[in-house]
Amino acid sequence: CEILAQALGQINSVATRLRLGFPASPRQLRTLILTLPSAMPKQEREIFRQRMFEALALVWKAMGWHPQDEDFTTPKQREKSVVPVPEIQMEWDEASCGQLVWLYNEAISHYAGRTESFFNALARPDRQPEPGVVPGRALRVASIDIGGGTTDMAIVHYQLDDGVGANVKITPHLLFREGFKVAGDDLLLDIIQRCVLPSLQTALQRAGVTDAAALLATLFGDSGRIDTQAILRQQTALQLFMPLGHAVLSAWEQSDINDPFAGLHATFGDLLIRRPTSNVMNYIQQAIDHALPSGSPTFDIFNVPLQIQFSQLQEALLAGQFTLTTPLHAVCEAISHYHCDILLVTGRPTCLPGVQALIRHLQPVPVNRIVWMDKYQVHEWYPFSQQGRIGNPKSTAAVGAMLCSLALDLRLPRFNFKAADIGAYSTVRYLGVLDNTVNTLRDENIWYHEIDLDKPGATLDARLHFPLRGNVTLGFRQLANSRWPATPLYCLSINSAELAKTIAGDGVLNVRLKLRGSSKDSAPESFILSDAWLQDGTPVAADALTLKLNTLADRRHSGSHYWIDSGSVYLK
Repeated sequence: CEILAQALGQINSVATRLRLGFPASPRQLRTLILTLPSAMPKQEREIFRQRMFEALALVWKAMGWHPQDEDFTTPKQREKSVVPVPEIQMEWDEASCGQLVWLYNEAISHYAGRTESFFNALARPDRQPEPGVVPGRALRVASIDIGGGTTDMAIVHYQLDDGVGANVKITPHLLFREGFKVAGDDLLLDIIQRCVLPSLQTALQRAGVTDAAALLATLFGDSGRIDTQAILRQQTALQLFMPLGHAVLSAWEQSDINDPFAGLHATFGDLLIRRPTSNVMNYIQQAIDHALPSGSPTFDIFNVPLQIQFSQLQEALLAGQFTLTTPLHAVCEAISHYHCDILLVTGRPTCLPGVQALIRHLQPVPVNRIVWMDKYQVHEWYPFSQQGRIGNPKSTAAVGAMLCSLALDLRLPRFNFKAADIGAYSTVRYLGVLDNTVNTLRDENIWYHEIDLDKPGATLDARLHFPLRGNVTLGFRQLANSRWPATPLYCLSINSAELAKTIAGDGVLNVRLKLRGSSKDSAPESFILSDAWLQDGTPVAADALTLKLNTLADRRHSGSHYWIDSGSVYLK
């Protein structure tokens, strides 16, 4: 709602009207383009679409543009609005949009619209063209987009048609896409756990605290319950640990990669731009004072020293001690398999020297074919350029979506691009029970194979059913490879206390799933419970079980709370 209101206010502001001409004419939103993470499940996409329409309804009714008592669900009902309701576009993923920025800038700015010369110059000579394809008229581009919550990857094959000069059309074909719920936030948590918390623990031990680890676990660990300290624990993470982690990452990003002794040497107080509130400080100080021996001087958390060698962080990242390493290994392996011509790397975490060193080490393409989008040179057409460069790599998703929209309306001179062919597809292929500690889906835990949620009329094998002995997290992966990282999707939990006692004894629960919304003309929308029964054949009531969408489960902590929401940053 806030973004909608800001957009409406900006396009109708006096300054914008005067700058763009026709100042007396009101502006209207015609299209809302929402780029999505590459592997966002179909269920999440539909929820996202519904929430967007709900936000539109709230803003339109608040502005008096739609009757207050009328529904806003169907297109016919939305036509009753005084101001036309914008069209929502949700077909493009962030990684593919980032590719289009590079493709357009290279073709128009660097090759002056000579797309054939552009493709011929960058095509790899060591990759054999597909049968029937003329060499030099196809380009295979991969992109890695590391954001705050997801690491996305897309591999797209771009083919030129038979046209010549400016009258040539680029047809994209999405070969592979993947995404993992491990990204910048997890990197931030690793920095907090590897650098910030050990420094605090060492300072507490030197101050005289007998069991500093137990104190930190009490203050900042996962208690497993919602108590009076839960809000203070969360606020401590937001006001103390996250700013410190961001300061470490910022210093690492700006460090000299050629200096082996580069590091950060400061105190907590030096790195905090804004001090935590008094409630947060009292929460920490009271626990520390209680743990200190009597007569000890007051412990000042702002004087805790933070000594970090960036070379050690890079070595840890290369050694696989950061959670981001596993998904990067996976996506680089896929990119190497497809023999891509160019790899585009975007997202703020990719500005870190350690992340860049890891990608160079994995070398999914030759190093001279890796393009770092934060340093990529763009021309005046790019709306967010900073001194001729992209600056913030995350802006490529928004600009790429704009280019896709313009290409659909043939509004890109000298650049013909078939944007409609880049569409999202479901990456749910193998569904089963995830391991309790890490997001892996072993072959023996797979329930359903070769699922296709994009096929109209798709169904699950009704003969299959699976035994359960407790609450489980169901997840999925795309490839038939047990090493491939899996993603949480559902939590299957037992609601009935009587059923829980039966299963806790000698009982075994059998469960069968089915697809909802599947018909001849429409693809299925989600998974639902079909039926359940005990091993003796006794049927189980539908309300005794709950299959709940849960894609943000943090496997290292509680199953339902993200670490930023819970504030649980200390691992026991």
